[in-house]
Amino acid sequence: MLLKPFKKPPLAGGRCDRLPKMMPQLIEKYLRICKYMKDTRFPKDRTAAAIDLGSQTFRLAIAQVLEDRAQLLASERKNVRLGQGLAVSGRLSEEAMRRGIETLRAFHKVLDRFGTRNVRACGTAALRSASNSREFLDLAEAEGFHVEILSGEEEASISAMGVCATLPGIDRPFLVIDVGGGSSELVLAGSRGILYSQSLNMGAVNLTEEFLRADPPSSEELERLGSYIRQRLSGLPARFPRSPRTIVGVGGTATTLVAIALAMVKYEPRRIRGYTLNFRELEGLWNYLTGMKIQVRRGISGLESKRADIILAGIAIFREILHIIKSRELTVSDGGFLLGLLSTLIEKEPGNCAKLSHTRGLYL
Repeated sequence: MLLKPFKKPPLAGGRCDRLPKMMPQLIEKYLRICKYMKDTRFPKDRTAAAIDLGSQTFRLAIAQVLEDRAQLLASERKNVRLGQGLAVSGRLSEEAMRRGIETLRAFHKVLDRFGTRNVRACGTAALRSASNSREFLDLAEAEGFHVEILSGEEEASISAMGVCATLPGIDRPFLVIDVGGGSSELVLAGSRGILYSQSLNMGAVNLTEEFLRADPPSSEELERLGSYIRQRLSGLPARFPRSPRTIVGVGGTATTLVAIALAMVKYEPRRIRGYTLNFRELEGLWNYLTGMKIQVRRGISGLESKRADIILAGIAIFREILHIIKSRELTVSDGGFLLGLLSTLIEKEPGNCAKLSHTRGLYL
């Protein structure tokens, strides 16, 4: 942009002679602007970040901690498929680890942008079961990330915390079903805490690799898949001290089901949260998708391209659980493990009054 030539202001009768009178107002306005800029920066000790290193997806959420609430600053997700091939080899592949570390480097840039140093990064099923997890943890450490590997029970409890934050009026006890890439967590929560929890070593990725080889899968493959899941769930209702009044699905499979049902072109977590799928809708989606080739599924609105090959195994887990506990509805929430993880950080922030209930406005 070209600058206009400077013109000397008039000595009197123009704007210049009013400047002394205007100075106090200008200074006050300047100070207000400076205060606003200071307040809207993101000091290192007032932001918190949670990272979920899942078997299928890595996710990052950064929140600014205010006096009585939390405000989402950034949300990132990447389909890494860290658990690819793990069911067969028992190890994380070099390629999967490379994808994971590249994603952590990208997350690091986002964290630097907001000056966030209060970070909790947690690994789940893939890192729990891989024989070479230590190798990945060392690579992550070299990038500046200390990664915790959570037990299945810890993962389940944190998922329940995220549900409590997003669905505060939910009927209790409620059963949270978190279907991930390498495991599925079940947790029954009542008004006074956790009543029952279980982690099952079956998820959308490892079941797909083990049972669904044909494209589209054969009826025999689908039957073997369902039979295996039913066997793993045998006797489940008898283990519950109380029958759940509400069934809540969290995780990528659950949110994808709603996104497909609503034909979402762009992911909208506000529309996901609290949406209830009845069993007829779930069966309709199952019948609709099972006869399709993977390439055709990739063109469906609401279904991420990199999730198209594993979605059937994820749906199968939900179908069988709902059937065995005789439930006809699945309420879905975007706020599962990642929001619960973020809540554990926010509540520990020194000098703030933000409680779990104040994270319900965070949509992930």
